[in-house]
Amino acid sequence: MISAEQFKKIRAVISDIDGVLTDGTVGYGLEDFVKFFNYRDGHWLKMAKRHGYIVGLISGRSSAANRKRAGELGLDFCKEDIHNKLTAFEEILAEYNLKPEECLYVGDDIIDAPVMSRVGIAIAVADAVPALDEFADWRLQTPGGRGVFVEILDRLFRESGIMDEVLERYRK
Repeated sequence: MISAEQFKKIRAVISDIDGVLTDGTVGYGLEDFVKFFNYRDGHWLKMAKRHGYIVGLISGRSSAANRKRAGELGLDFCKEDIHNKLTAFEEILAEYNLKPEECLYVGDDIIDAPVMSRVGIAIAVADAVPALDEFADWRLQTPGGRGVFVEILDRLFRESGIMDEVLERYRK
């Protein structure tokens, strides 16, 4: 069970890409991978940015699609071709002056486990590999690529007590 206090400590939302922001399938085009991202995820990640959260991605793969999506959303970082995600995570901590407990991380496969074991809130998407349950504080109801950040950020905003502030923009 994740407490409201744990949610209130969160300053950074960090995610894997393939299997979290996408459904994990890869299509090959002539120049790069073809990936499909969920628009709702994008909107909710922008809302997190708007409300002061550091938001970024760590991916084991490198793709122009990753960089384009991160750029469109105005994310703080997009670290790609990362084979040791824990090292990348430690660099992020130093770069943004963060403590591990101030970070939320979302993953879908065992390569995400080292980071998940360090963060304040570790989240596995609904269709993550079963082995990730050992490292996750929360297994989502939403599968990867289907709007996982709606589920995550709705709870983060509510538990942190800022949902009214987040929704104010849409009530006008």
